[in-house]
Amino acid sequence: MCGDFAFYQFPAPEFWARLFGLTPEGFQFAFKVPEQITCKVFPTHLRYGPQAGQANESFLDAALLRELFLRPLWPHRAKVALLIFEFGAFSHRAFAGLGEFLERLDPFLASLPPQFRYAVEVRNPEFLQPDYFNCLRARGVAHVYNAWSRMPELREQIATPGSATTGFLVCRALLRQGRPYEEAVAMFSPYSEIRDPNPAARESLRVLIQQAREQRHLAFLFVNNRLEGNSPLTIMAVTEPE
Repeated sequence: MCGDFAFYQFPAPEFWARLFGLTPEGFQFAFKVPEQITCKVFPTHLRYGPQAGQANESFLDAALLRELFLRPLWPHRAKVALLIFEFGAFSHRAFAGLGEFLERLDPFLASLPPQFRYAVEVRNPEFLQPDYFNCLRARGVAHVYNAWSRMPELREQIATPGSATTGFLVCRALLRQGRPYEEAVAMFSPYSEIRDPNPAARESLRVLIQQAREQRHLAFLFVNNRLEGNSPLTIMAVTEPE
């Protein structure tokens, strides 16, 4: 299970204690790291209040991440399978190119405590280059294969040389390529059935499962309701024999 809620806040220690106390031994979560760490410029959206449109002074602040997020998670780390850094699409004003992004990302990743697994999700297609994958590989961090409106298809990302950067695989199947998030919400809500099967995404998930089996690696595969309309049914379609 991937806890997207953590993207919007730094949960308090009491919250973590309650959450993990409700789960049995052996149950593990993945969490998105708060956007206070991964957002370079806050979107011009009402929920950001006075921060909307402003530069984020906490972008890739490793000390803040350790103190407000990793430290409260530390007592529960046995139930934390993965931490995901989701970076929204950067404009050219934010970063002129991949090199500028890696100048910030690499020292940040190098400073993280090794007791957690980490993965990076980018939504700039032009970032999927050898230097990006080499940076993640050097730090033992996974690239998140992500199905998103403006990203290459999953099968293309999987086939990219060097894209498997560490000893575990991560995929987030979120949206059909070319479909805006808002359109998917309107189309699929209330997410009670599959309304738009995506055979290519399903096959890509099967490819990752097979790769993990062959290489004896862990695979963390997450499917969103907005991929086809109902994520449990999508997962069943992927895992059940045809």
